[in-house]
Amino acid sequence: MKRLFRLWSILVVLALLVGAVGLTPASALDRKTRQDIMKAVVSLGPVLEVTRDGRTETRVVQWGSGTILTPDGLILTNYHVQDTSDIVDMLPPEIELVEGIMAVFMTTRSDQPPTPVFFAETASADRGLDLAVLRITMNIDGSTVDPDDLDLPYVPLGDSDELELGDTLNIFGYPTIGGETITFTSGNVSGFTSESGIQGRAWIKTDATISGGNSGGTAVDENGLLVGVPTQAAVTEQVVDC
Repeated sequence: MKRLFRLWSILVVLALLVGAVGLTPASALDRKTRQDIMKAVVSLGPVLEVTRDGRTETRVVQWGSGTILTPDGLILTNYHVQDTSDIVDMLPPEIELVEGIMAVFMTTRSDQPPTPVFFAETASADRGLDLAVLRITMNIDGSTVDPDDLDLPYVPLGDSDELELGDTLNIFGYPTIGGETITFTSGNVSGFTSESGIQGRAWIKTDATISGGNSGGTAVDENGLLVGVPTQAAVTEQVVDC
């Protein structure tokens, strides 16, 4: 079976962002640039309250990826990554989902698993586009965050309309096949597809390796600018079904 992959064009999320985001040119993807991007790529997951023997503990789980867009804590991801409604009825009685917040895991070393650092709430979301923007609101200890004090690493926005066939795409995220640590893959732009209701290109096709857990993560161009959100799709034809 031929496997193709889709990435949301970054242009379709601009209307979701809260406030303006400035564009900052990035250098080529040398080691330092890769390391800088790595620190801005987060793992996301639900927050659970587990009660056993009369004691309740808060636990967090990794299950998707996201990209920090601004130093004050806006995170771009897929809608389905932050949508935890499907698991509510699947949990045993001793485990309760804390709805409305996601745990944010950050990486400091590429050979070490990310650690939970923040909690984030959904600022804007669109099920149809499968995109969402989260805002960091709390430290992992539950204390309130002052966004002006965060000064987080972030990935500048690029322009996906500037991409052409054969251009390089660099993918960062936390795929389930890659264990707990961040994973980097790269490939070429192999085509574009449109979708009803979206002006211009909606999907970027690429031969870069993407798997479950990469969803919501980071696709940057040759200059290190964010141009797409990886979303896996397996198809039997050469054209992605949008």
